[in-house]
Amino acid sequence: MQAIICQGNGKYYLSTVYGYYKDINAQNDYDKYLQEIYNPYWIVWDEKKEHLIKWHNVEQNSKYIIYKIIIIDSDQTDWNLNAEGEGCVNFLSKEIITSLLNQDIEFNYLLSKCLEIDKKYIYKEEFEIKNLKDIENLKWATREFHDAEIIKEKLNSDGSLYLKFSLPNDVEIEIWFWDNLEYNTKIKKTDPYFMGATVTIQDGFIYFMDDFNMKPKDIKKGYFYIKARHMKYRIIPV
Repeated sequence: MQAIICQGNGKYYLSTVYGYYKDINAQNDYDKYLQEIYNPYWIVWDEKKEHLIKWHNVEQNSKYIIYKIIIIDSDQTDWNLNAEGEGCVNFLSKEIITSLLNQDIEFNYLLSKCLEIDKKYIYKEEFEIKNLKDIENLKWATREFHDAEIIKEKLNSDGSLYLKFSLPNDVEIEIWFWDNLEYNTKIKKTDPYFMGATVTIQDGFIYFMDDFNMKPKDIKKGYFYIKARHMKYRIIPV
């Protein structure tokens, strides 16, 4: 699992992700609700790649929900997870992670292993959608375009369609569609916001549709959709 760590004001760095925990212990429903929002954290590198740190999912002590991490590769095949989705890579445990966070030198060999994994990852600024795994990564990175807004649309001279979205976590995403392009984006001229979006592949075409859990057969007259042979995107922390 790989992520962009958002530091604010357009600053960011990349890190492998080694664990995810929520630590929910509240007894009443309201406190539990707040902990579900503000408690979750990821285990990632600090900016200098010297120590593992806790990195909260959202900004702390803020009345707004501002996400501080963008998952760009959601692969957790080497993780041990519980029913709540909490866990870590299979050569660590929560107890060992606690020791690493406390900079216990006893586990420095595991820290070295974590660093080896991080060094192997090659970041690409642009990601092309070619299979279901690519779609899953896009869903994680954009949180399925919930509350996204189109801030720019352009049909390029090469026939490709360009869209730029603003996401609620201080992130923008550029998307290009091309080859056998078909689309209807008119409704977003007056209502640019998305509750969510669906990306799927069918019969060699990629479909981008407004709303969750959509299928190409659900597209009706006046619906927002884009259909093309190819789709790629680029994430921009702002």
